[in-house]
Amino acid sequence: MEMIDKIKKYKKLELWIFAVLGMGVIYPTPISNDRFGQPFLNVLINALLILTLFYFIEVRHLVKIRFIDYFFGLIFSILYNFTSLFIADEKPYTIMGTYYLHGIGNILITILAILGWTITFAGALALCSFGCQKYSNYSEKAFFKFKSVFLVILISWSLVIVFFLPGQVSWDALKQFCEFEGKRVANLEFTYIPTNHNPWFVTLIIGNIFNVGNKLLNPNFGVFLVILFQTLISAFIYTKVVQFVGQKSGKIMGIISLVIFASPIFSSYAVTIDKSTLYYAFCAAFYLCYVKIIVGVKNKHKVLHTNDYLLYLLTMLLFSQFRNDALYISIISTLILLVFLVYKHMNITRLLFVLLAFAAIICSWKAYMQKNNIIPGASSEALIIPTRQISYVYLNSPSDLTKKDKQIINKITPLNEIKKNYDINSGDNLKNLFPVNTFLNNPSIIKDVVHGEKKIRSNLKIKNDLRNYLKVWLKVGIKHPFTYIKVYIAANSFYLNPFVCSPNLYGSLFINFPTRVPYYVEPSWVDKYNYLFKDSVRLKAREFIGLILSFPLIAFFLNTATATWLLIYLLYRSIKIKSLDLFIILVPLIGLVALSTLVPINGYSRYVIGEIAIVLIAFACMFSAGRINIKK
Repeated sequence: MEMIDKIKKYKKLELWIFAVLGMGVIYPTPISNDRFGQPFLNVLINALLILTLFYFIEVRHLVKIRFIDYFFGLIFSILYNFTSLFIADEKPYTIMGTYYLHGIGNILITILAILGWTITFAGALALCSFGCQKYSNYSEKAFFKFKSVFLVILISWSLVIVFFLPGQVSWDALKQFCEFEGKRVANLEFTYIPTNHNPWFVTLIIGNIFNVGNKLLNPNFGVFLVILFQTLISAFIYTKVVQFVGQKSGKIMGIISLVIFASPIFSSYAVTIDKSTLYYAFCAAFYLCYVKIIVGVKNKHKVLHTNDYLLYLLTMLLFSQFRNDALYISIISTLILLVFLVYKHMNITRLLFVLLAFAAIICSWKAYMQKNNIIPGASSEALIIPTRQISYVYLNSPSDLTKKDKQIINKITPLNEIKKNYDINSGDNLKNLFPVNTFLNNPSIIKDVVHGEKKIRSNLKIKNDLRNYLKVWLKVGIKHPFTYIKVYIAANSFYLNPFVCSPNLYGSLFINFPTRVPYYVEPSWVDKYNYLFKDSVRLKAREFIGLILSFPLIAFFLNTATATWLLIYLLYRSIKIKSLDLFIILVPLIGLVALSTLVPINGYSRYVIGEIAIVLIAFACMFSAGRINIKK
């Protein structure tokens, strides 16, 4: 009786019992009315989580859950529940999970799940915020020596690189080499021409470095020179990031960042020629320079030198040129930074110079590409989510489209081809239906280009058809907003929910077993290119790398939804500690996370590694802001 009386004294006990019930709700596959069939292990984990939260919040009274905690708890709960709901019994072109939003019984159970997880996430947020504040208060600056960190990263990477020497070449890079040399594919009667599908700036860099090595020795040495070039630059930048993180947030965070950067998450790219390898590094470099300007503004006693702005201009240019859509993130981030400086009554002359110089260089580069007849990348790359949305409506509610709507859609994506090419988790086949294609990822597409059935360069008619297509997309979206939302969430489930596992997790790290180079992307030197070790040795190396990637800390950061959830947490902390500086610091990260939800493949880790590289910097700034907030 005494134990029962002790339990009864806790006023919010019913709230936590309600949370346990909500966490027990599931979204079964195949569709079923059994909504409370959680596996025993899940039930045990949920119970332990609630007991932990209950103990620290209600018994120890370490924290009090406030409105801001419930608000962001609701955001996390919606992401968790709706992604789980929409992927339940998922079919390639039909989202079956909406069954759990039909019928009063299902609706009430789903609401129970949302509210239960809201309480749980709110408690977890309050407790995590308390822990972060404690760490901020007691962490001391840690100064990591550049030489030591640089060597640790290089040695760790070399343990992976050595097994794949002279280096791997991704499919995209093979295509870039073909474009660089103007490769003729006799079987298809097709000659590669320069395009900006993969940034031509990157193509020129890897092509010319390879040529130096090839002329000096052979193709293997050419590949190795590119690997060496990108390895040294990447290691240098990540070393600077580790130093910054340690200095701002202490030894523990510094060591965590070192472990992540030294892991196969980054070394598997260092040993692979691909635009992404240096893109991740320049993403971190740009963000580091961006943050340092904000830190310099915040600490008015510190003078920002002209070199800081010149370095910002350089990293901004490199970041924007290694991925086509990074240009928009760099411009938006810099404009918001400019407004921030005005708000802080700081001199904006040098940042204005950066913007003007950036605009002049980018315009000059575009003029160069136009003069040299470099084909722009196809618009299908940027429209893959809208295409999936309107195609979903066509497949599932064709009567809601007028005859004219269908005619307009047919000009961009032939109606008779949509169903067999539609996949909610992958848009590559769907974007290949567009009349303009610079992807050229299979022989049939190349044949269509050769025979004039598809274009490699857009024209006025196609541009006009595309404008009409987007008008129909917008009109249909106004009529079917929920359909568009559920397609967006289902197509990005692995980027929005860390509790569902992506099937592409390791394959996108280029540690998959090397296959034969497809004949239609074979550079002229491919027959002389060969690996140092046999396939069997590289297979064993891949198994070892997979083991390292399964370590909890590394696996946590490799999860394709981790960056999204950490960003939401950082936004929550910026509001909780009332730090405008931290919010402004998060702007580029917001852009990158948003960008990762507009990509063709769901749960492909290559689209989020840039976010991993900079989220560590953002957390260092959060801990630093928390420490300053306490001092105030």
